[in-house]
Amino acid sequence: MNQPAPATDPDERRRQWRQRTVRTGLALGAAVVLYLAFEIGRFSAGYSILAELHEHDVLRGQITALRGDNRALQAHVIELQTLNAGHAHAEQVVTRTIAQLQAQIARQQEKLAFYRGVVAQGAPPVGLRVGEVLLSAGKRPLHFHVDISLLRADRPDGEVSGALSFAVEGQGPGQTTLSNQTLTGKPTDLKYRFRYYQEFKEDIVLPPGFKPLRLTVTVRSSRTNTAPLVQSYPWSAVSVP
Repeated sequence: MNQPAPATDPDERRRQWRQRTVRTGLALGAAVVLYLAFEIGRFSAGYSILAELHEHDVLRGQITALRGDNRALQAHVIELQTLNAGHAHAEQVVTRTIAQLQAQIARQQEKLAFYRGVVAQGAPPVGLRVGEVLLSAGKRPLHFHVDISLLRADRPDGEVSGALSFAVEGQGPGQTTLSNQTLTGKPTDLKYRFRYYQEFKEDIVLPPGFKPLRLTVTVRSSRTNTAPLVQSYPWSAVSVP
């Protein structure tokens, strides 16, 4: 039979505890001595933990200041970009307005020349006059909107009737004069019948490579033995930007 292990003597246990305590204290003391030696070595080499902490505080302050400057610069850049966009838009508006005014002046000059001709030669043969001719670009290339108005040139004591046609003269492959039938795809001229005023709005399509130079409007009366009214306009004078 196995004999039970003898109980540990209390003195022996105290001795072992003191030995462990001494060893632990020696280990801690050695660690403290090594750390102090390390710090003394760094201090001897010119290193100071207080100076290092101070430098870290200074660097953190500089980083905070730089971040603030960066945010301020970004806000300034956004402000400049906004101002530039506003100036670009204003410049576009001014340019477009100038172009519209120039086109309006050209149209007024054409009207003035027409009225001078009417005054010099009397009323137009068909008793009508062309009130206004406008051209504006469509949504697709080579597509345009034509706006032509007719007015009475004599006393409106009754209705007048007849047909209106227009043609575009220019340079390009093939034809140099395009009729309103070719431009609109409609087989006949535009019919008019009114007492005071009538307006025509048509969509036209120019062929590729065609450069328009002039728009000619021809008004024919339903009355027999009446000469037609023919009026030509430079393309640039009646084009709306």
